[in-house]
Amino acid sequence: MLCKLDGKAAMYKDVSLSYLFLANNLQYVVGKVRQSNLNILLGDEWVTKHELKVKQYAWNYVRMGWSKVLASLPENPTADIPVDEVKEHFRRFNSAFEEAYTKQASWVVPDPGLRDEIKISLARRIVPIYKEFYETYGGMHLRKEMWVESLVRYTPDDLGNYWSDLLNVSGSSGSVMSSSSHGGRSR
Repeated sequence: MLCKLDGKAAMYKDVSLSYLFLANNLQYVVGKVRQSNLNILLGDEWVTKHELKVKQYAWNYVRMGWSKVLASLPENPTADIPVDEVKEHFRRFNSAFEEAYTKQASWVVPDPGLRDEIKISLARRIVPIYKEFYETYGGMHLRKEMWVESLVRYTPDDLGNYWSDLLNVSGSSGSVMSSSSHGGRSR
């Protein structure tokens, strides 16, 4: 069954979605093994090994799905950067963030623990760098500049608000969407 998951994941054109698919499905399998007699047969070592794989798949999703957002920010967000470069970093960040968020807005992680882990990983990876850059170049002390209003679309808190809605199961039924879209579990 696990080999079939790898095959189905390879069908996704978006690499980050394939990692999300693998994380979702392996998390589901591990949960079922843990709750059944298979746990006795396969053992705690098998469960631990596959829980680590779930974490690796989730990390790969974050890395691949949000790499353009991270790359849009300067390596040293508090360094003295010329105004034109500051503007370009904000433009690229806005574009990369909106592209990643829009593409992933319908993707789902049914397991609340895994979903929270992914959101925390995203926040830890991007928010500190963006916050430093925002506070240095987009904060209140630059509000007198006309370009700041049009380029600084997101505060660090805004990012958290967007991510809070990300990867949630839509609707109150809690149903899982098909594997052909949204990163859902395989059927």
